[in-house]
Amino acid sequence: MRSDTVDHKIKIEEDLSKSRLSNLNSIPVRTWSRLGVNNISVDEVLQDGSVKYPLVLPRQKKENRLASFTAMSGEVSENSLWKSFSYEGVGKKASMQVLEQYNTGFYLETKPGEKGTDPVRINYFLEEGMPIIDNNAILVKAGSEVTIIVDYESRDDRKGFHNGLTRIYCEKDAILNYIVIQKLSDESTHLGACAAKLEENAGINYILVELGAKYGVTNVQADLQGEQSEANLHTVYLGDKDRVIDMNYRINHYGRETRSGIEAKGILLDRCDKVFKGTIDFKKGAVKAVGEEEEYAVLLSDEVRNRSVPILLCTEEDVSGQHAASAGKIDKNRLFYLMTRGFSEAEARRLIIEAAIRPMIDRIPERSIQAAVYEEVRRKLRNEQ
Repeated sequence: MRSDTVDHKIKIEEDLSKSRLSNLNSIPVRTWSRLGVNNISVDEVLQDGSVKYPLVLPRQKKENRLASFTAMSGEVSENSLWKSFSYEGVGKKASMQVLEQYNTGFYLETKPGEKGTDPVRINYFLEEGMPIIDNNAILVKAGSEVTIIVDYESRDDRKGFHNGLTRIYCEKDAILNYIVIQKLSDESTHLGACAAKLEENAGINYILVELGAKYGVTNVQADLQGEQSEANLHTVYLGDKDRVIDMNYRINHYGRETRSGIEAKGILLDRCDKVFKGTIDFKKGAVKAVGEEEEYAVLLSDEVRNRSVPILLCTEEDVSGQHAASAGKIDKNRLFYLMTRGFSEAEARRLIIEAAIRPMIDRIPERSIQAAVYEEVRRKLRNEQ
């Protein structure tokens, strides 16, 4: 007779295999349903992650001085620190799959007071029939600093599936630079979720580069719990063909004098359907907190669907918050000026677009990755001509 635990696990796996990807990325405060931004549903199901994905641990140079970098284990995932994260990610079922059925993932913990001089790079290569369900955790100890680059890409053009969850905890005075680059195939599904908690004077700098996948659904949440903690989120996205992009970011201010910034810039082509939801929430007690968010989309087609929902929530009086969202086509005067200097129209358009996203791409610390991102952008723009 099978134990109750085994029966429970089998039931979870059966439920997940039947789970449609519906009601994902729910907005914190609902608005009119006719706008189509409250949540998203895509025509896919959660795929079975029972096949283990081999995690290749990155080589560490001595100057990195990281205390540990290991493959994710049940002991780590069930630790009380990570269990304390009440975070649904892109959706309850998707997060449950990661926690109960992950087939890969890493755990990184820094040594207190040490500052890594070289980025730690993790690559996930998506293959057809071998979905990536990654469960990741990062503990940045007091006074330490580390840069982590996670790269998701496909080995070929075939259909793939990715569902990932990363939990981050930054202790006092810790700094994390966390960079995620997504270049999955045009037929793939990408579900990416990340939650962070920060103690006093800690900081996290996100850089998210979204360039691939047929369905790209991302969710990021940062809880600024300690005084003078800070979170900054910079996103670059490019949507072409019939891609669906849904981004849902939320920064919660709990501590005094906390700071946050959300900046997103994107390029939309063809018939892409994109939704941006950015929320800065000033909780009671977040005295003198400051939060700003801005999103701008370059529209290169009359058939794209572009929706942006910048939100400020507040239950504390002594705070400062700003938000803005805008979209537009390439300035014809700038285009004409470059063409008078000998550039073709296609070259001029490319230069204007690259100039708009360059400040964020240049934040990536590795030149080779910057070059790969620019090449992917140029490839998609060439296809648009």
